[in-house]
Amino acid sequence: MEERTWPVLVGLVCRLAVLSPDDAPAWLAGEDAEIVRWFEFPRPSRAEDVQKAITAWRQNWLTDGPMRQWGIWHEGHLAGGIEVQDRGDRRANLSYVVFSGHRRRGLAVDAIRLATTWALAHLPIDAVVAVIDVENVASLAAVERSGFALEGLAERWEYDETGPSRRYVFPPS
Repeated sequence: MEERTWPVLVGLVCRLAVLSPDDAPAWLAGEDAEIVRWFEFPRPSRAEDVQKAITAWRQNWLTDGPMRQWGIWHEGHLAGGIEVQDRGDRRANLSYVVFSGHRRRGLAVDAIRLATTWALAHLPIDAVVAVIDVENVASLAAVERSGFALEGLAERWEYDETGPSRRYVFPPS
């Protein structure tokens, strides 16, 4: 898919747009201890980590790869990111992060709804899955407010983090 055709999705409180290499400093500045905690990074990201991730995300768009990632923009500022990744079983995993200065404003719910709607319309999938640590109360609430239904405890192969996780699915069965 050519860069000029990459979708920009506009919601009620945010806009989703594919990140460019120029967005790396803003991404790096947005990462905090909460993000490191839930994604269990071995350490805070470095500039080269973020550049590498943005390059990989853009490459997936260019090659029609299994992952689609957008930056979450709010009032002209990078406020986080969201991605859907085709699992190969007619489902796509959903992952998202909202930077600390932008939390509790409905951005996650808006971004989840936008990315989920896009994925169901454009990827060869029937459902979107969110696998979330049972202790991540804010993230659990965001997927529930986005219309996802609890399907049960996630299987161990579905996540990399150490704690038990719940599997939510949209559309609900």
